[in-house]
Amino acid sequence: MPSLGEPPEVPCAGCGRRVTGLPWGERCPQCLLQRQRRASRLSGRVALAATIVAALYVWLRVPAEPTARYYGLLAIVVTYILVRRIAARIALEAMK
Repeated sequence: MPSLGEPPEVPCAGCGRRVTGLPWGERCPQCLLQRQRRASRLSGRVALAATIVAALYVWLRVPAEPTARYYGLLAIVVTYILVRRIAARIALEAMK
């Protein structure tokens, strides 16, 4: 019989394995890490596609002046970083 001061073993929402101290409806650390890896792979692909679109836009529309090209390059890098972070968050929320 478990003592009253000890947190109960709760089943993981993903794999069903019982973990001590896990809040109800949450996933165990292994399931959470697996979901984060899947979301990271997916967000990397989405960010790469968005970056290619941004690079094509910069290449076709930005003037050939060096300063404009530098700002275009900066916009491409920022596009990759932002889209990857946003896509990872959306993927984590949307995954079952």
